[in-house]
Amino acid sequence: MLSTSYSLTAEVSRQAALETQIANIQTDISTGVKIHVASDDPQAAARIASIGRQQSDESIYASNVKIAQGTASLVDTSLSGVTTSLNRAKELMLQSANGTMSATDRTAAVTELQGIADDLATAANATDASGNPLYARGVAATQIPIGKGTTVAAGDSYDDVFGSVTLKDGSTSSLADIMNAAIAALNNPDATAQSAAISTSLDSLDSAATHISDAQSDIGVRETRLNNAADTLATSATNLSDERSGFESTDLTAAAAELSSKMTTLSAAQSVLATIGKLSLFDKIS
Repeated sequence: MLSTSYSLTAEVSRQAALETQIANIQTDISTGVKIHVASDDPQAAARIASIGRQQSDESIYASNVKIAQGTASLVDTSLSGVTTSLNRAKELMLQSANGTMSATDRTAAVTELQGIADDLATAANATDASGNPLYARGVAATQIPIGKGTTVAAGDSYDDVFGSVTLKDGSTSSLADIMNAAIAALNNPDATAQSAAISTSLDSLDSAATHISDAQSDIGVRETRLNNAADTLATSATNLSDERSGFESTDLTAAAAELSSKMTTLSAAQSVLATIGKLSLFDKIS
């Protein structure tokens, strides 16, 4: 009797364990997740947590990169416009330098140069979609974090772009002053002084064009860095997602096979339990 009672208790416990395992597998299948608490697999849970932190960080970096790409693109386009304006200013000065420009044409050229100066001032005060200046005044361009220990300036400093053109004589000048000097040269009533001023202005405009070209090359380098960072982060996001899925996602095929196996085992065990119960009842009757 004692042996039969012990066998019955053991079998009930074994079936209860099987039922718990079956319930857990069913939960894994229904949720698609096989690790619900750290105790399910401590090492995997630790790695999942680490991946989650990395995914969170890289999501922020990816957002920063996208914002920086937009700003850098605006700066690039802005500098292209500045170059176009400077080239037009040089054309006007060259036309003035040949000595055949009429007074009316000279007045028109001055008016156009004043418009170009205004356009450059507008460009210098341009903002991004959020209202932040593309060219920060009085401070260096803001460095944007795009990775662990990695930053990139999407915008530029006003002083670096518009306020520090190195001239032929080694001095520096702002684009605004260069344009004002060009306008003053055309307005100079003395022909000899005007010719010298126009020559100096042409040199200054050449220096300004080179300066802006260098600035545009620099923003191009940063755009390449941002594009590379975006690609790297996108690849990392895919890899991390795949790795995390490997740790925590349910293998539905394997889980279904295991569920079927355990349910078969439980069914067989229930038959055994029924047999043990009959034998125990027979023993009591006997």
